[in-house]
Amino acid sequence: MKTSKSYRFPKLLGGALLVGLALAGTAQAQVAVVARDTTKAYQKSPNSRVHRVLYYSYKLGGHTQSYLQAELTRLANIYGFQLDVGSTASYITETSLGMAGDTTNPVNVAVFNNGDGDVLQNATSLAAMKKFVQDKGRGLLQIHAAAAYVPCPTSGAENLTDANCKWLARVLVRQYLNHNPDPNYARIYVDSVRAGEIPPNATTAGNVAAGWDHGKRVPEFKAIFDSLPSNNGVIGGPEPQVWDSLGDEWYNYRGYVRQQGAQTLDGVAYGPVIALLSMDEKASYTASSYKMQDRVQAWSRHVGNGLTIYNDAGHGQTAYTGTRRVKGVVVNDTINQKINWRFIRYLARDFVGCMDSSYVEYNPSASVTMITTGIDDPEPCKTSTNTALVNHHNTDDRIGILGTPGAYVVAVNEPGNYQVTVLDVNGRNVYAVSGNGPGRMKIPTMKSGSYVIRVTTGQHQWSKQVSF
Repeated sequence: MKTSKSYRFPKLLGGALLVGLALAGTAQAQVAVVARDTTKAYQKSPNSRVHRVLYYSYKLGGHTQSYLQAELTRLANIYGFQLDVGSTASYITETSLGMAGDTTNPVNVAVFNNGDGDVLQNATSLAAMKKFVQDKGRGLLQIHAAAAYVPCPTSGAENLTDANCKWLARVLVRQYLNHNPDPNYARIYVDSVRAGEIPPNATTAGNVAAGWDHGKRVPEFKAIFDSLPSNNGVIGGPEPQVWDSLGDEWYNYRGYVRQQGAQTLDGVAYGPVIALLSMDEKASYTASSYKMQDRVQAWSRHVGNGLTIYNDAGHGQTAYTGTRRVKGVVVNDTINQKINWRFIRYLARDFVGCMDSSYVEYNPSASVTMITTGIDDPEPCKTSTNTALVNHHNTDDRIGILGTPGAYVVAVNEPGNYQVTVLDVNGRNVYAVSGNGPGRMKIPTMKSGSYVIRVTTGQHQWSKQVSF
């Protein structure tokens, strides 16, 4: 980016990029590249909060935007969320972020890619993003050169207390310093440094004990890394949560990322930086001539009510193909796509909710019950599945649905015939059976998802939402 003229300021946009931007529409009349599709498996989940993602592709430098847009388009088609794409200086508004009225279809996560500068110079856009993150508690994911050339004009990009420091600089914490040519193949691993520990392999100025827990040691972030493939591309294989030969234009930064603690700036609370992914600079094949000794490559920071993540991976196509060689074996696990998807889920608060399987609201993906007071549900577990449930007249216990997710029993105490029907999220019958009460009937195991069990007797009809 900075040391190679081949991609600093190209004369023309490449063909692939033109195709990608054509999807969005240069006039910005485009509403969505991909529409939300509730028939997709993930969108059927009652816990899913990834309904709409905005990808902001405006840039001030020469980096390409097309690879990440292609990745997000794949994810949107796989998981069924709406993907909006905008590329003009004034695209970010309360309307494009879905905050007008805040009731119809708000954006859950905004993604900023390779901006090469302050892409929120427009005052209306800046105000909208501050409201989106700080007030509404939504998510912001920034990729690669989003962490470049965002000024703190008076004293430099690393001095966040500078009164003239740009909002994006404070969100990012640390910015680009230098890099080796792309691709620089590296060993990247999930951070797990605890408070009081020295980061692994750290020397010189990086040899400072952590002041707080990082990465998977923090329950808020743990679910991001669950079930990711291991070094050989297999879930549960050897060397879990370590990936060799990931090629990218890996950055060094202006200052040590992990050492930035909490701050209050202009009346807004900024949380301490939590390191998520780091580079093992002592890996035998690492050819980098620039070394920080504690080289964090992805991190998170709370900003007001909102959640933010920066991920350095994303310079060129290498980061998105997923093909690499590990100990002589070709592995194709699209690890960066998997990681970005989990980052988006975290930013949309998919990993927040009821952690107790004895409640209807149980979220099997949850690793915390709450992140932000006033944003997250203060009582995520409300409806016990272990208590006999009453009919819709709420007068007796003649009909009940008992059990825990995946193991439901219908109990009918009324005499006479009754019908049990299980419906999917689209209202289609997926199971039906008749019985003669009083009696009990076990519901067979369904595919993972949300369903409604409906029980009809000669006198009553009762239904309950359940999950498998």
